This record gives sequence, structure tokens and C-alpha cells, in this order.
Amino acid sequence: MLSRAQIQRFYLQWAPSEAHRSWPGLWCKQFKVRTCGDVFVSLNRIRPRLGFGSLRRLCLELAPANVYMSALSWLMPERVADKRASTGAYPVGGEYVVDVDSYLDHRPHAHRLTEEGVCEGCLLDSKRLAERLLDEIEENYSNIKIVFSGKSGFHIHVLDFEVRDWALYREKNPLKSHEVARFRYTMHLSEVVGGFDRHHFIVSSDVMRVITFPESLNASTGLICSCLGSPHEFRDTTISLVLRRSRSARGVVSGAGWVSMDRLDVHPEPLTRGR
Repeated sequence: MLSRAQIQRFYLQWAPSEAHRSWPGLWCKQFKVRTCGDVFVSLNRIRPRLGFGSLRRLCLELAPANVYMSALSWLMPERVADKRASTGAYPVGGEYVVDVDSYLDHRPHAHRLTEEGVCEGCLLDSKRLAERLLDEIEENYSNIKIVFSGKSGFHIHVLDFEVRDWALYREKNPLKSHEVARFRYTMHLSEVVGGFDRHHFIVSSDVMRVITFPESLNASTGLICSCLGSPHEFRDTTISLVLRRSRSARGVVSGAGWVSMDRLDVHPEPLTRGR
């Protein structure tokens, strides 16, 4: 686990990437962070609508172990709570996300951990399974991005997922429509892997789920949750290249690129509660 100061140095020099600029509906998301003390904080309760600059300043203040965003996009993300209490937030679309981990299709191998605690063999298992799922997903969708979780697997984001592809859209209960569509698509994809386990089935179907924010920091491993691009780019990369790219945080939190926060003009802003 990185120290608070190391996490802050990363977010101090954090800048929007091409993935952030091209991601549809990104700033209509609900954002949450998990602090190093395992406390979850909903950032939209502090600032109702978050741009990249606001998100960065809050990460500087909170030094989170993980940063998450909602799969759904919301008209009023500050009103998002649980399913019953989120009707006033109103969903306005959002991607379908499937979380791929090695134990969904594990192949025996010698476990050799990197210094960050990552098993390259497990990641290779995850990549093989992700590629199988992508073969099926690409039968219906074309705007797809893959993000490395920062530790044990990959997140496949189907950005052009539409509720009406898998369910009737009911204006009086749009959240239920999203839930039914995701449930049916998860049932469809589960056949590819011979059935998801209970956890992966639930999180893939859950309309209230949050998922790792691309290009944020996994403070447990010190790796960047890198956006690996399209299915074509993902298939062409290797586990070694994934880890090399995700280790670019090293030059920020320590080593050659280390910068003392006292020598910089930008400092974390104190938190202020929104109305």
C-alpha cells in the first residue's frame, strides 16, 4: 500500500487522458472513493457535478486507495443513493461493464508474484477469458474499451450498450428497465464462460454498481488502472506491456520523477460541503 504522501503526489500531477476526453457521459457519473481506512465517500455529495479538476482536487485531499465511477450516467448524480432512493437522480444512459478475473476460467500455472503482488499467470488467464468475451460482445457492439483493474483482471466497458436492445424501456421506472436489460445481457454472456459465479453475475447486472475510474491509481499495488483501448489494441498487447504501462506511476510517487509537494504551487484544497 502506498503512503498518503505518495498517493497525493500521483494526483498532484494527474492530467486528463485521451480516454477521459473521449468517454461518453463521463461527467454525468456518480463518483466514489475508498480511503486507505476503508471508508467509502460519495464525492457528488461534496460537489454535485464533478469535472476533472474537481475530481483531482478531491483526490488530493482524500488520498484514496481507489477511485470509482458509476456504470450508469445520471441527470442528478448527487441524488444517487440506493435503488429505492435514486428515482430523483434519473438515469440518462450508461455503459455495461463486465469484470473479468482469472478464477472465472482458471488454468493451472506456477504463481510467481511481481513486486506489486500481481501474478502474471493469473493476468494471462484473465486476458484469455476477456478475449473470448470480446468475441461475443463484438457481435452486437463496437464502442468498447478495456481497463486494467490495477491488480488481478480487466474491466470491459460496452459504451454503446442500449437498454432497448435487451428490455422494454418504461419511462415510469427507467431504473428497472436498465436492471432488466443488464440482467438479460449478463445471462447471454455467462454462456460464453460456462456461467458466471454469483458475485460476477450480480455486479455485472447491478444498476447501482461502481467500477474503477480509468487512469486512476490502485494504491494497494501502486499500479495505474490503465485504459488499454479498443478490443483490437487489447488483443495486440501483452501482460508485460500492460504492467510496464501501469508502472508509470513509479516515477511520480518516488524515484526520478519524485517532486516534493512543498516545492509546487498547487496544494490540496480543503473540503467544503455542497448544498
